[in-house]
Amino acid sequence: MYRIIPPLLLRPLQIEDNLFAITLICIIFIVLAAYGCLSYNHSQLKRVAALQAGIIKQQNIVTKAIIAAEENERKRTAAGLHDGVGQLLSAARMNLDILLGRLKQTDADNLALTCKTMAMVDEGCREVRTIAHQMMPDVLLKMGLVPALRDFVNKIDSQRLKIVLETAGLDKRLDSNVEAVLYRVIQETVNNAVKHSRASVLDIQLMMEGNEISVTVEDNGVGFDSSDRTKFEGTGLKNIVWRVECLKGTVDISSSPGTGALVAILIPLT
Repeated sequence: MYRIIPPLLLRPLQIEDNLFAITLICIIFIVLAAYGCLSYNHSQLKRVAALQAGIIKQQNIVTKAIIAAEENERKRTAAGLHDGVGQLLSAARMNLDILLGRLKQTDADNLALTCKTMAMVDEGCREVRTIAHQMMPDVLLKMGLVPALRDFVNKIDSQRLKIVLETAGLDKRLDSNVEAVLYRVIQETVNNAVKHSRASVLDIQLMMEGNEISVTVEDNGVGFDSSDRTKFEGTGLKNIVWRVECLKGTVDISSSPGTGALVAILIPLT
């Protein structure tokens, strides 16, 4: 026999089933909505990250192009000085040497003037060679950063300023842009010390550890107020900061009157 359920008992069961179905649908909808939001946010984050990576890549390309263009212009100018002005001065000196030989037996006044002119030409030749070498030293192109720095340091009068150069971890050549920037920065720092610090000793440390290069240049000179940003204009410190920032590096310049100066540079190799 079949049991007959009264209609009044069926209605509560149907209501409970409907509530369960509605609740289930709501839960599913909430889950799908949350998943959709998370997916959308994730895709947006990926787009932002891709955009930022593209911007950084373009900035690196532009930075390298600026540095390369600057170094190429230095090479062109140095070659022009050496091959153009330098050759003209050399030819002028040769002519003066011939003229000097002719004048030795004739006019004493003309002889004295010729000697003075030859001395001026000799000085001009030396200045041109010096400027050309400073703009683009051959040793930097052919042998790398460390030999170029040692060559630069050895040319400075040790009686006026004793320079101690220490290097570590730089057994291999670096990227040409990195070598050029480091050479220019250290050169500028040393020139600043020679011109302004009145220091007697200057220590340079150039170290490579992992994927970072650190440079410290410290002198025992008169120092200056490094908190005064106007000091960064006349001494070339602003140029140092700009060059290092082009390589995504950092510069910390610490000095106060009477305590010397310390320039600390950190450049990541990417």
